[in-house]
Amino acid sequence: MRTVERLLKILRRDRSPISDPSFAEYYSALVSEAGSGVPTIEEARRDFEPLRRLIERAFLI
Repeated sequence: MRTVERLLKILRRDRSPISDPSFAEYYSALVSEAGSGVPTIEEARRDFEPLRRLIERAFLI
């Protein structure tokens, strides 16, 4: 449960809420798997964008 509480605390602290379900799933997996050193939402979003483009291209072909 601490992981969920930590995630909620991080999300509340962020100024813009996460409205993208795929990013929310990605970030919650990051938070739940990492013991420490979790990237900020901005860092995670920056890292996720190339993955999103790759996935979208793969499903469009």
